[in-house]
Amino acid sequence: MRTQSNNQIKITMTESRKIQQLEEQLRKYEENGMAKLYYSLNKKMNEMADLMNRHDLAVLPIDDPKDKTFDRLKVIWADASSIALAVKSLGEVAGVTGNEKADVEKKPFVETIADARK
Repeated sequence: MRTQSNNQIKITMTESRKIQQLEEQLRKYEENGMAKLYYSLNKKMNEMADLMNRHDLAVLPIDDPKDKTFDRLKVIWADASSIALAVKSLGEVAGVTGNEKADVEKKPFVETIADARK
């Protein structure tokens, strides 16, 4: 009888964990993905800027064929403009206000239409 009770507890705990995981997944679908992507890309742009600011081009050993720092920095700044334009456009489309928590939690307009039809 005790074994049956322990098994029921284990099943209940497993089901509880599964429910919790499913609820977390559902919350992700209810977030404003465009706004979340905007903030993520914006953070990456800041990281790129910090990385580039750590290096002084005047002291980089550009004649050392083994040092690839300059080449890596060139890759970053070559894509910087297109990333910045994409982030700006994404922010406009997503209606970003600067309040990350509120922007990500806000339902996208398309989903509010679907809610009204229910």
